Amino acid sequence: MEEKDSTCRYFVKRKNRYCRMTVKKGNKFCGEHQQNSINSNDIEISENCKKRIQCPLDPTHTCYQSKLAKHLTICNARKILDSQPAYIIKNINVDKETEEIPRLLPLSQLDVSIINDIILRINEAYEKLTEIPNAVLHHDILTNTLNVSSCGKYGKKHLTQNSSLLAHLDKAKLVNDNTCYIEFGAGKGDLTYWLAQVAKEKEDSCILLVDRSSHRHKNDNKLKKEQHNIYVKRIRADIADLQLGSIPEIKRFINKVGIAKHLCGTATDLAIRCLTQAIDNKSIGNNYGLVIAFCCHHKCEYKSYIGKEYLNKCKFLPNEFPILCSIASWATCGFNIKNDTELKKDENETTKSNEKNMQFNERQLIGYKVKTLLNWGRLEYLQNIGFEGCLYRYISSDVSLENMCIVAKYSVR
Repeated sequence: MEEKDSTCRYFVKRKNRYCRMTVKKGNKFCGEHQQNSINSNDIEISENCKKRIQCPLDPTHTCYQSKLAKHLTICNARKILDSQPAYIIKNINVDKETEEIPRLLPLSQLDVSIINDIILRINEAYEKLTEIPNAVLHHDILTNTLNVSSCGKYGKKHLTQNSSLLAHLDKAKLVNDNTCYIEFGAGKGDLTYWLAQVAKEKEDSCILLVDRSSHRHKNDNKLKKEQHNIYVKRIRADIADLQLGSIPEIKRFINKVGIAKHLCGTATDLAIRCLTQAIDNKSIGNNYGLVIAFCCHHKCEYKSYIGKEYLNKCKFLPNEFPILCSIASWATCGFNIKNDTELKKDENETTKSNEKNMQFNERQLIGYKVKTLLNWGRLEYLQNIGFEGCLYRYISSDVSLENMCIVAKYSVR
C-alpha cells in the first residue's frame, strides 16, 4: 500500500488538511472518521464501516458501539479515573449551592444608565472602607540576588515581589517549626524556592506545590538536590478538586500555611476555600495562615467567589457580578497606571484642557475601587470564620499593577 493510501482520507477542516491516522487494510478512513464520512457525497464509504458512538468516559473520542463493553475496560480515560488519589474529589471546593451567573454583553453594549448606577454604588461602598496600607517589605534572604545585575529587569520584578511576600509571611509569624506550606498555582515554584531558603533552619517543614499543569525546569527539582531538612512534594491537580485534609503527607503537621503570588481570578477563591475546608477544629493547637497576592479580577466567577455576603451588603445583585469584574479590568488596561491615591490627586488637579486625561484617570480609579471591594469581600469571609487578617499594598504599582495581598491567620484553641 502506498503512503497516501495508508492514511485516513477524511479532510479535517479545522486543520485544513487530511487526517494522518493510519487505516486498516481495505478502509479509507480511520475509526474516528468512518462515521463522520457517511454524509460525505464525494467519498466512497467502506463496506466495513460500523456505527461509532462517543465514549461515555471521555466524549473527545469514539468507539464502536458493538465493542463498547470491551472499550470501557481498556479506555485510557478509565485508567486515569481509577488512578486518581483519594484527595482528588471533583469540584470539592466549588460552592454547590450557588448557580453560575453567565457573562452578559460587553460593557460597550450595555445601557450607560446601568453602568452609571453600578459605578455610583461602587463609590458608595468604597468610601466606607478603611484605607489599604502600603507595606512594601524586604526579606534579607533575597538581598544578594537582587543586587546581582544579571537577574535582569523581568527577573528583578518577580524577585522584588517574592521578597515582600516572604517578609509579610515572616512578619505575621507564619514561618515556624512543624509547618506545611502549600503554594497554590505554583508554576515553576519560584516562590517556593525562596520560601525554602527562609524555612530551612526550622525543624520538620514541608512544602507542597499545587498546579494543574506540568512544567519543565521546576525549582522544586533544584530544591531536592540541596541539603536541607524540608520535604518537597508536587501535586498536579485543579484547586477546585483538591481536598487538602486528605493528603497523607501533610496531616501530621501542626501548622498549615497557604501561599500564592498572582493567583488568577477564581483560583484565589478556590485556594482560600481549599485551605479553610481543611481546618480541623478538633486538633487543638493547630494553626492556619495564608499570604496570597491577588490577580486578574476580571476572571472571577460568581459561583466560586467567597465574598458574596459582602457584595450583597453593598447592594450589588448577583447578575451584576460579571459587570463588576469587567469594570475591574479598567485598573490595568492602560499605560502609566498609578495607585488610587495618586489618581485622586491627579483628578483634583485636572482642568478642562485635559478632560480626556481626567476620564482616563477616573476609569482607572473606578477599576481599582472594584478590585479593592472584591478583595475586601474575601477578607470579610475569612474574618467571619475566625481568621485575623488584613489587606496590604505589598509592592509599588510601578513594579506590578496587581499590587495587593491578603495576610491572615487562624488558631484552633
